[in-house]
Amino acid sequence: MPRLLLVEDEQVNRELFRRRLERKGYTVLTAENGLDAVTLTSDEKPNLVLMDLVLPGIDGWEATRRIKANPVTVATPVIVLSAHATSNAKEKAFAAGCQDFETKPVNWNVLFRKIEEWLAKAQAETARRAEETAPQSAPASETHAGLPAARTTHVLPTDVPTDTLPPAEAVPLATGKHPAAPATGGAKCDEKEVCAVQPKRILVAEDNDANREMLCRRLNKHGYATVEAANGREALDAVLKHKFDLVLCDIMMPEVDGYEVLRELKADPDTAALPVIMISALDEKAGVARCVEMGAEDYLQKPYDPVLLHARINACLDKRRLRDQELAYLKAVAALTRAAELVERGEFDSALLTPVAARDDDLGTLARVFDRMAREVQARMKQLQSDVQQMTKVEIDTRDVVHEVERVTTSDAFEKARKQAEETRARRQRPAPNPMTETMILNVPE
Repeated sequence: MPRLLLVEDEQVNRELFRRRLERKGYTVLTAENGLDAVTLTSDEKPNLVLMDLVLPGIDGWEATRRIKANPVTVATPVIVLSAHATSNAKEKAFAAGCQDFETKPVNWNVLFRKIEEWLAKAQAETARRAEETAPQSAPASETHAGLPAARTTHVLPTDVPTDTLPPAEAVPLATGKHPAAPATGGAKCDEKEVCAVQPKRILVAEDNDANREMLCRRLNKHGYATVEAANGREALDAVLKHKFDLVLCDIMMPEVDGYEVLRELKADPDTAALPVIMISALDEKAGVARCVEMGAEDYLQKPYDPVLLHARINACLDKRRLRDQELAYLKAVAALTRAAELVERGEFDSALLTPVAARDDDLGTLARVFDRMAREVQARMKQLQSDVQQMTKVEIDTRDVVHEVERVTTSDAFEKARKQAEETRARRQRPAPNPMTETMILNVPE
């Protein structure tokens, strides 16, 4: 069976992923940080790497870049598994050389399909290169017996397009949209291009200095950015000044306790969606129930288990990410609805759909099609209005001509000219006198 390297620093996630992959039949190697991932990829030569991005030591972007910079491992497919689903994180991952990207929480059916696709592509590429480099003992058109030589055919899965395979001179397995980073031969990372990490910001509100500092160091070690608050008032002030992805809040604190902090955060529309995990040494169900009823995402009792803490933090951050995606989707739908209303009123503004059209999902496609059709409708309406204005102008010009004709024909000068014309026409209609008849009349004797 294919051998996979799973790179994941969170023990809970690592064990969960490993068991799931092994049940599927894969042989799974594991690495807890970026340096181990680079070393194991070179030494063990797995068939595919599943790479997390936020890792201790060097991050997943840099680990991927180093794997792709090594001629020994450049052909190894890398699929990123990460909760960092921003377009910036994806672009950096593809620029570093990864072949695919799957967002956490993982859709296993989709992930298994991607694994099989890239394993098939890697196998076909390896076979093709082996065929090209194999020595030819006879002309390609015939064997030593004079019979046509058999050709080797590599069958790919029906859902994998053959035109996605790279040419012989291309970097193996680099996709057309996001080509792998060129091998520069050095291990130094350009932080602006590849290694810049935007960690999640966590506010730690804890009145015990030792506990607060220990918790912040542990979170920083796992790639989070932390801000400390020694009491509830400092925590509320920090939320007003900075934007956080999560709050870890102790219940028993001086000045303002954790309950009041939670109440004020959930009462403010600007911070109501901010996830809060309550931490307390008290083991009472009433306190847990109160926190949950007030809107806390989770509750941890001191002393807490580090693995459980990080699992709860990841779950909260994933839930927040999904909630933000849902809100962004609903906002995009509202923008489309508003655009339809403006089209009906003839006030459509294409700039309204610019953020929606930038999405890379079906809603973005719908927005781009709608924008194009709306602009076509606008153009037709403008042309129709122009035609109507021209017709109105012609109608006005016609009325002016009729009025001028009427004014001229009712004037005295026109009436005099008309009579003269009638007299002239009447004279022309009289028969001309016959000269012979007049002579005969004159010569008749009396």
